[in-house]
Amino acid sequence: MEWTRVSIGEREGDVPQIPTLSESSGLDTDALSSHQRFMSSIDHMAEVIDNHEKSTKRVLLPGVEALGGFDSIRSFQDGVSAIGAESIGNGLEILLSKSIMGEVLLQKMAVESGQAIRLVVPEKFGGNVESFMLPIGATVDEAFWDGNRLKITFNY
Repeated sequence: MEWTRVSIGEREGDVPQIPTLSESSGLDTDALSSHQRFMSSIDHMAEVIDNHEKSTKRVLLPGVEALGGFDSIRSFQDGVSAIGAESIGNGLEILLSKSIMGEVLLQKMAVESGQAIRLVVPEKFGGNVESFMLPIGATVDEAFWDGNRLKITFNY
């Protein structure tokens, strides 16, 4: 029984376009306009500030559950509640910040009673690790980003 990584895809419309050199201002700009352009491109700044305030108020204590070991695998209902996920037809939808999309890790593992998943989210000084069982008979089909939501679909 070993955790294996689940690839998280992106919807084509969600992949940001990288500007070409001809589109950027380069050195033909001043500090004020560069700063304004930078600040206006950070649409998640309020969320970052809010998360920072929340994380500095809470002290994280290390323990077995923080490591996501076998002892910390929750039931499906408890896991969904813990991560604030929303159940959608044949899967889950989890609201996450776009700023951490590239750092989120999803893993799966076959256990005696079915399949478990582990979600590692790099938030709050050290991150959050949640491991839980899938519903009986369910396995991970695919995982993908839909805007700022991580969608995980199941096979039954």
